[in-house]
Amino acid sequence: MTGAAPEAPAAELAALLRLREIERFLFREARLLDEGRFEDWLELFTEDAVYWVPAEPGQESPLDRLSLFYEDKSLLALRVRQIRHPRFHARAAAPRTRRVVGNVTVDEDCGAAGETGVRSSFVMVEHCDDRRRVFAGETAHRLRREESGFRIAAKRVDLVDCDGTHGFISAPF
Repeated sequence: MTGAAPEAPAAELAALLRLREIERFLFREARLLDEGRFEDWLELFTEDAVYWVPAEPGQESPLDRLSLFYEDKSLLALRVRQIRHPRFHARAAAPRTRRVVGNVTVDEDCGAAGETGVRSSFVMVEHCDDRRRVFAGETAHRLRREESGFRIAAKRVDLVDCDGTHGFISAPF
């Protein structure tokens, strides 16, 4: 028996534990959104974070094309304040949502130095004003580890039907 054999299982175990930690973070983010805990969700973002939902399949930049959303943390905070405002005129009732997150993979080439790139699939069902809508797609997170745990440095949400007609979208993805 060589000395290399025990290292492979140890490295594999470390990778599995890291993946599980990342999955727990993504599941927590989904739960915060579904429970309408938008202020807590906002705290998951770093101060320099970017939230982007492209309007075209395969869109490479938010700067040369229209996007459904392209926001920094201050704009996200404004969105949360608007959602909380009692006279938020765009909807009669707060939407109820439920998300399913899966197919989580770590993409080492996707993160900057000190960050971890993560891809996942999602389905979100939204019920509002007696209407039901379903959104689905892939999310790419860049997670930055800080003392308190992971925080979101960037979040890109590629909707399957990003170039379709959606109407007003008030619930964040």
